[in-house]
Amino acid sequence: MFIYAEQLYRTLVELVRIPSTSGQEEYVRAYLEKHLTSLGLETQVDEMGNLIATMAGEGKPVLLNAHMDRVAPGLGHTPILDDGVLYSDGRTNLGADDAAGITIILEVVRRAIEQQLQLPPLVLLFTVQEECGLCGANGFDATRWNVADGIVFDNAFEAGVVVSKAGAYETFDITISGKSGHPGKDLTGTVSAIEIFRQANFTSGSLSFDQTRINIGRINGGIARNAVADTVTIEGEIRSFESPEARQQHRMALQEAFEDAAQRLGGRVEINFKTQHEGYSISPDEPLLTMYQVALAQRGAVLQMQPTFIGSDAGGLRTNMQVFTLSTGVVNEHTKEEYVALSPLEQIVVDTLHVLHLWRTQTLETELK
Repeated sequence: MFIYAEQLYRTLVELVRIPSTSGQEEYVRAYLEKHLTSLGLETQVDEMGNLIATMAGEGKPVLLNAHMDRVAPGLGHTPILDDGVLYSDGRTNLGADDAAGITIILEVVRRAIEQQLQLPPLVLLFTVQEECGLCGANGFDATRWNVADGIVFDNAFEAGVVVSKAGAYETFDITISGKSGHPGKDLTGTVSAIEIFRQANFTSGSLSFDQTRINIGRINGGIARNAVADTVTIEGEIRSFESPEARQQHRMALQEAFEDAAQRLGGRVEINFKTQHEGYSISPDEPLLTMYQVALAQRGAVLQMQPTFIGSDAGGLRTNMQVFTLSTGVVNEHTKEEYVALSPLEQIVVDTLHVLHLWRTQTLETELK
C-alpha cells in the first residue's frame, strides 16, 4: 500500500513541469520564491544565484538543502504516476534529481506552519549548478547565516540511507595538437591528433581496488573526413577515495601517457586538472546525525550508511559545516528511465520533522545548562 500526502505529490509534479538545467535555474527559483513568500518566509538570492529562505524558530539553526538544476535535457514535462511511483514521460529525465529533495523541504516547511510545530530556526538553501561542480554550494557563505549543521536531500541510494563517505571529484581537460593535411597527398609532416590519442597508454576505469575511478566522457576531434585531424579535445573525471598523494600519482600517470604519445608522434598536448571538491567522511556521532538515528529508532528503524562516488552539495558545504546527505531514493537518475517512489519521500518528511523537533529540544536544554 502506497501512502503519501496529496500535496507532496502535487508539489513534485509542479516542479518537474518546470524546465531546469545547470545555469538555467531561474524558472525553478521564481517558483520557489513565490511559494515560500506565500508561506510567509523571507527569501534572498546570493551572488551565486542560490536562493536562501529563513524560518524563525528556537534553538540552534539547521540548514536544509537541495539543488535546483538538472542534467540535460531537463525538460519540463507532465510525469506519469503508476502505483505510487512517479516516472518520466519518456521524453526527458524525470527531474526528481533534485526536485524530490526540494519537495521534501517545502513539505517540511508547509506542515510545520500549518500544524504550528515548534522547530529550530531553519535556513533553506536551494543551490545552482550542483550538477556541474557544486558551484552554488562551494560559493555559499554559512557564517553569514549563522548555521553550522544541516541535511542535504539528494539521490544516492534507497530513500533514507545516509552517505558515510564521498569521493573527491576532479575534472581534467586534454587538448592534443597535431598537424593537418590531405590524406590523399604526401603525409610527410602531418601529425594525426587522433593517432596520438589512440597510442596514449593511459589507464581508466576502476583502479586501486575500486578506490579510484577514471572516466573519459567526451572526445571531439577533426573537422572533416578528408583531413588529418590536427586537434582532439578530451573531457574526463577522476572520482577517488584515495589520499591526495595517491590522486596526484594518478594525475601524473595520465599526463605522462599523453605527453609520451605526443612526443613520439611529433605533436603537442596540454592537460589541465581541476579539483571540484574534496572527499569527506562522516562520523555517526555528529550531533544532527545522532538525532536522525534517534528518530529512526523511535519508529523501529536503524540508520543505514553507505559510501558513494556520487557527488552532492555536501561536498561543498562540509568545508565549513557538518552536513550529511540523506538519499531521496531516486532511481536511474540522469536518464529517461528515471523514477521515484512517493511513499518513501513521505517518510523522509515525517522523519525530518521529528529530527528537527529533537534538535530544538536538545539545543534548548543545552543552552539552559
